[in-house]
Amino acid sequence: MKKLLSIFFLLSIFISLQAQDSFKPIEEITRVHNKLKVSVLPKVELISIVQTISKYPTVLGFLMTKDSSQYKEDVVNHFKAFEGHPVIKMFDRLSLKPRGFNFSAPSNIMLYTDGSFQLKEDIELDDFVISRSGGIDSVKVFLNLLEDFAIKSSFNDFFEEHRDFYEDLVETTVGNLGPRDYISEIENFYGKKQKAYSIVLVSLYSYVGFGNSLLFSNGQREMYNTMGACKLKDGQPFFGNENYLKQLLRHEFSHPFINPLTEKYWDHIKDHSQRFDSIPEAARKTVCHEWEECVNEFTIRAIVTQFSYGESKEYGLRWYKREKSNGVSNLDILLDKIRYYQLNREKYPTFDSYYKEILGVFKDEKISI
Repeated sequence: MKKLLSIFFLLSIFISLQAQDSFKPIEEITRVHNKLKVSVLPKVELISIVQTISKYPTVLGFLMTKDSSQYKEDVVNHFKAFEGHPVIKMFDRLSLKPRGFNFSAPSNIMLYTDGSFQLKEDIELDDFVISRSGGIDSVKVFLNLLEDFAIKSSFNDFFEEHRDFYEDLVETTVGNLGPRDYISEIENFYGKKQKAYSIVLVSLYSYVGFGNSLLFSNGQREMYNTMGACKLKDGQPFFGNENYLKQLLRHEFSHPFINPLTEKYWDHIKDHSQRFDSIPEAARKTVCHEWEECVNEFTIRAIVTQFSYGESKEYGLRWYKREKSNGVSNLDILLDKIRYYQLNREKYPTFDSYYKEILGVFKDEKISI
C-alpha cells in the first residue's frame, strides 16, 4: 500500500508540472586546453545550489565548502527564499541516507541531462547511479521539480549576473594547468581512447573531486573531473596550482577506466570481500568504505604513484610516502605489477588485458592488506 501511494504521489507531481513554462537553456562557460575542456556548467551549478540550501550541509558538510566567499553569500541571499520548494524536500529525502543521492551521484545525474533537464538518449545510464537516486521514475520527477525550481528562482538571471565570475574561475584554472598533455598520458597508460575529457568547476563544493563519466554505445566515455575549490584565494574560489591539478586529474580520470574493469571482472574478486576487515584503519577512514571501493582506490593510488615516479625518483617517493600514510598497505606489490605491465606492453596492450593480474594482488592470501 505504501509503495502504491508513493507511485501516486510521484505521478501527481509529474502531471502537475506538465503545465509549467519550459526552462530556457543557457550557454555554458568552457575553455579548451590541450583537448581538455574546463567548464562551469549551469546544470551542475544548479544542483550545487540545491545542495547548499538543503539539509545536505548539516549531514554531509565535508562535501560542501565552509568558506564564506561573496559568491556563496550571493547564492544564499538569492535562493534561501526557495528552500521550501518541493525539489529541496525531495533532495533531502533522497540524499540523507547511506548510499543515497549523495557524494558523486547528484553531479553525475546532471551530466546525464541536456540543457533542459531531459535525460540524454545517446548514453547508457548507470544502474548504480540511477538506483542511488531512487530509480528512473524518481529521477524524472526530480528533474521536473528541478526545472520548476530553476524557473521560479530565476536561476538563469542569477547565472548571467555571475557570468564574469565563472569566466574568471575558468581562465585562472586553465592558466594553472601548465603545458602537460594529460589526455595522452592517461590514454597511453590505459591503452584506450575515450570520447572527451572535461574539468567541471563547482565553487560550492569543498576540497573534493568526483570522477564521473558518460558511456556511449561504442564503448567510449566522456570523462569528467567534477571538482570543488581547494581554498579561497583573494576572496575567490581557487581550484589549485599545477601540481595539485596534475595529481587530481590523474586520479579522477583513472576512475572511469578502473571502476568498470573491477565491475567487469568482479567474479574474480567478490569472494574475497572478507579481506576488507584486514585493511588498515587509516584507509577505512579516509580512502575506502567497502571492498569494491578499496580495490578501485588502492589500484588508482598505486597508478598515480607510478606516474609520479615517472617524473622523478624524489617526487615518486614523496607520493609513495603519502599513500602509505593513507593506509594503502599493498602499495609495493601493486607498484611492481604496474611496472611489469609498463615493460610488457606488447603482451599487454591495454590495462584491461592485464587487470586480472592486478586483482590477484587482492586475492592472494600470502599478500597482506
